[in-house]
Amino acid sequence: MMITIRRALALSSFLAVLAGTAPAFAQDEVQTFNAFATVVANGTVVRAAEKQAMVVGTLTGPFFVETDEGPQQAGRVGCAVSARTDQASLRLTASGACTFTAHDGATAWGEWECAGYQLVGCRGTFKLTGGTARLAGAAGESTLIWRPTAHEFRKQLDGTTLDNATGILLWRDFKLTAKK
Repeated sequence: MMITIRRALALSSFLAVLAGTAPAFAQDEVQTFNAFATVVANGTVVRAAEKQAMVVGTLTGPFFVETDEGPQQAGRVGCAVSARTDQASLRLTASGACTFTAHDGATAWGEWECAGYQLVGCRGTFKLTGGTARLAGAAGESTLIWRPTAHEFRKQLDGTTLDNATGILLWRDFKLTAKK
């Protein structure tokens, strides 16, 4: 019970910081939470080798922090993605960078990488590397999970293929630290 109360207080503090309704949390205070974003993915598919394809694109959508009372929207996220798929084994590796934008315009950014399978998604790591305004000096890390869902492929006249998809990005056990 005490862990749940502490977690709820930490999450409410983090949400207040993202929403701009409270002062930033104390220096070096670590807050742990789960978050997700429902994203639209747009990219270009190109052949990288005989049995390899790459997608270079973006993932964008609203960002939510999970609370005991349900998800709370905390802003938006935009991520660059570079994904490579081995068409024989269907193994997928991907990496990219994300920018989180809170409702008041404060931003934070970080980098990620993951491995998994084509059309299933991947799991890996995310590292928050900085921010602006209230989120200046923010640092943190989490497990990142990317789960694409519906895909729409369109062949272009130049031989490339456009991939438009929807999906979800998950940040599990996100440990956030504010450094002043």
